[in-house]
Amino acid sequence: MADVDITDSLVDERVATCLDELLPTVYNEVALGNPLINQLEMSSHKEERNGGARVRFPVRFGKNTSTKSFGKGTVRTPAQPALLGFAYFNFKQMAGEWAVDWVEEREQAGSGNVIDLVGQRVQALIEDSREYLNTLMWQSALTSPDDMNGLPLIIPTDPRTGIMAGFDRASRYWWRNWYWDNTSLSVGRHPINSTAGVPVAIGAFGDITNKYSNCLKRMQTCYNSISMGERASDYMVITDQAVYEMYCDLQQHMGTFTVTYTKDDTITKYEFGGAQFRGMPILYDTIQNGAESGVMRFVNKRVTKLITDSGAWFVWSSERVPYNQFARVRYLMLRGQLITYAPWKNGILQGITAWA
Repeated sequence: MADVDITDSLVDERVATCLDELLPTVYNEVALGNPLINQLEMSSHKEERNGGARVRFPVRFGKNTSTKSFGKGTVRTPAQPALLGFAYFNFKQMAGEWAVDWVEEREQAGSGNVIDLVGQRVQALIEDSREYLNTLMWQSALTSPDDMNGLPLIIPTDPRTGIMAGFDRASRYWWRNWYWDNTSLSVGRHPINSTAGVPVAIGAFGDITNKYSNCLKRMQTCYNSISMGERASDYMVITDQAVYEMYCDLQQHMGTFTVTYTKDDTITKYEFGGAQFRGMPILYDTIQNGAESGVMRFVNKRVTKLITDSGAWFVWSSERVPYNQFARVRYLMLRGQLITYAPWKNGILQGITAWA
């Protein structure tokens, strides 16, 4: 009988150690490799919770009319108007599995081979998880009630309808994001009214002959309307690659306009773009990844954020051995939700086409 190789008896430890060492790679390529999650993860406004079932917060939807002038002998009757309601987003969870069949493991027995096998399986998990997260981040409606919210659900192209966080945007018009309806200043929360019309397409990004960009003008209006003097660093713009390149062509078609680019390595090393608009980054994703064609979203990262469960965000589960399979399994666990505290601080432009 051959001597037992002590290293072969430590396969479990080698696999566990290898998975732990590869976890930062998984996080970098899956989370930071997504332009939207990259910005929300790196934001100083990111929130973490430890457990819990939902994120619940008060929302002011009424107006306090108690502040009035008075004179000598005026009688006041105190009243408590209906001012507050509560919005809520439920936490969602997902898991990607890393599994190795017993026969496959034996075929790759040996220290180096096992490590290679672990690495190949992790790379497959990375690609699968990245594709799945891209799908979730760009879906406009929940394919499953268990899905995490996508950005188009938080900032829809037509925010006049649909229920979000318990409020119906059809009647709660202040719960809508800003959008362009072909008026000089399309309304969001300010002024508080419901007169906004049908969303209108922007059309051509600009006129090459006249050296004028209609889209650039609308970008100014959108940002001015939702920011109300806030810091540009709280915002990001995200669009598809074609529109991103149209923006970069401003310098070519409008000789007096200069496009500046960020030196933020968390953006540029992943090739998400890097151009800036009034100091805020403009990022792009591809249509193949799910980004909507001809749509540009302005996202306030202070109020629109990814809230994660600190104990279940990119962590490995303990090893499982299915009772009916000859395999070992671990799950990559993710738990969180994409939420917004104030939809009216986000904006959208749509129907953007090529320079004419």
